Amino acid sequence: MVTGFNTDVQHDGKVYHVQTEDKGVGNPLIETLIYVGGEILAARRSSYADLMEAGGDEKQIAERIEAQHNRMILDIKEGKYDNKKHRPFGEGIISSKSFDQVVLDYLKSEANENRIVLRVEEAEGIVEGQTARVALEVSRASEKKGVAGAEIKVKLISTVEKPRTLYEGTTDDDGLIRFTVELPALEEGTCALIMQARAGRETAEVKQLVRKVPKSAAG
Repeated sequence: MVTGFNTDVQHDGKVYHVQTEDKGVGNPLIETLIYVGGEILAARRSSYADLMEAGGDEKQIAERIEAQHNRMILDIKEGKYDNKKHRPFGEGIISSKSFDQVVLDYLKSEANENRIVLRVEEAEGIVEGQTARVALEVSRASEKKGVAGAEIKVKLISTVEKPRTLYEGTTDDDGLIRFTVELPALEEGTCALIMQARAGRETAEVKQLVRKVPKSAAG
């Protein structure tokens, strides 16, 4: 089963990292993010609930994932994101929902001040070939108290290898978790850490690009 794609696209002197991920049948959503210099430049999310309802198979889902990924790559090459600094609400959204429903869902999510939030408290050594030391906190947006027992999963995605899970654990009584992971040294391509938190049905996620060792430092 294809769960995602990662591609580096060179355009007009910049390198755009395009990441597309299937959120899973429990949340039938395809998410594509475009990174430049470690920051998210644009995003596109589309639902494949229609395929699930129609009894669609894995092949159809995989084809839709690949089509969305390739569409974003083509948008880059056509200059859609040239000199783009931010993404206004609603841009690039593809959904089977009506626009009114999309707006209502957005406002509802913004109004949910008690949703869980995943924050990176410490991140050292997020460099290819080094040991990364990371501290995360899971809390609720309207409370200072952390969320105990939240499930944490850390995945590595890259443009040259299949995604893999590097770490799994749970937060302590204060909603904190500390861990170390060994990051691979890639001869080519780029990679990123996807850190996810789950508490009941709620989820939160942060992404961080893994820096390359400068050639001078690498010898």
